[in-house]
Amino acid sequence: MIVNIIQIIKNKVQNVFSIARSFCSDDYMFYKGLKKTDLLIFDDIFPHPISGFRYEEFTVLLKHFKKSKIIVEPTSYTIVNTPIENHQKHISEFILQNVSLKKKIVRKKKLVNINTNLFYCVFLNNIYKNLWWLEKYKIPFAFTLYPGGGFQLDNTISDEKLKKVLESPSFRKVITTQKITQNYLIEKNFCSSQKIEFIFGGVVPQISLNKDLTNKKAYLVDKLTFDICFCAAKYSPKGEDKGYDVFIEFAKTIVDKYDFVNFHIIGGFDENDIDVSKLKGKIKFYGYQNFETLGVIYQNMDVLISPNKAFVLGKGAFDGFPLGTVVEAALNGVAVLITDELKQNSTFIPNVDLILIDSNSDSIRNNIIDLIENPEKLYSISQNGQQKFLKVYSNEIQMKPRISLLQNEIAQK
Repeated sequence: MIVNIIQIIKNKVQNVFSIARSFCSDDYMFYKGLKKTDLLIFDDIFPHPISGFRYEEFTVLLKHFKKSKIIVEPTSYTIVNTPIENHQKHISEFILQNVSLKKKIVRKKKLVNINTNLFYCVFLNNIYKNLWWLEKYKIPFAFTLYPGGGFQLDNTISDEKLKKVLESPSFRKVITTQKITQNYLIEKNFCSSQKIEFIFGGVVPQISLNKDLTNKKAYLVDKLTFDICFCAAKYSPKGEDKGYDVFIEFAKTIVDKYDFVNFHIIGGFDENDIDVSKLKGKIKFYGYQNFETLGVIYQNMDVLISPNKAFVLGKGAFDGFPLGTVVEAALNGVAVLITDELKQNSTFIPNVDLILIDSNSDSIRNNIIDLIENPEKLYSISQNGQQKFLKVYSNEIQMKPRISLLQNEIAQK
């Protein structure tokens, strides 16, 4: 009897490692072990503090779902100019702040048990790269389809990926954050509306909602300078997709008119990308910053300008509305000027909560002059915008429906 039991256990162990070896690469092995989670998350940059929305969302999910884990593979570190070696440092820092989650972070460079009731990730490329083993092991999945990350409108490669993902027998639900995305999926017959959950905006670190703005400096109240900032990652040589080229063109047209205007560039750009010699002494570059440091910088800003353009990086490539950097600025009491070429805004009131602009120098210049000459309008938009963004980006609005969706899918297993 004992011999038979030992043999059964031995056979099961051998079977597990046999399966694992059949799905191995130089760095990792997947296997469907005996221990099962309710929720398995995957991400390619977590827990890098620069990606505040993922840091917040995945932390909340890992805490809420007792049986949950996250597989981390830092392939996107290079995109934000971070050495991959820093990944372990970020993991260690995350664990110091979230000791209870220590065993829930799984590096992909090891044997990975993927036995779960539900798989979840954000962005098209991330779900697509994991599709093969999700289908192999018949594991159901849900994901958030943010703009970017492989998703582009009317792009052949993007559409092919979407088709494979949304027609997969393992597909359960997709969260969309923009109406244009929801409409696109339905109009292209990629999936039925019943499988789409629309949650406008995105997740924001809740620390950003609890800002102490007692040290916030405002034009003509606490300082004589008018400080304008631009904040974006660099995906093209001159930042045409984010409107960096337009921003610098605007800056050069107004610097002679007002000698008290300063410009602040946060993100992947420096003085070598576009000639800024005319702005010498009036422009400062900060490089990439995490969301906590951004809050400190924004304390001295009056306006953030986001003149981003759609379809610059490729056919169908577009940003969500508003950008994460815009959200962070507004929460810090900074008035935001932003483009909305694709008419994605369905929540904010123009000239009350924020200012809508065209992505050209004249449009920006006219609106900035209006704010400089009418500081009461600047103060009003800053205050109204902060209150509106606080409401829209609370976890009550953003995370509660996400948790509910995932719980419902897990319950159906």
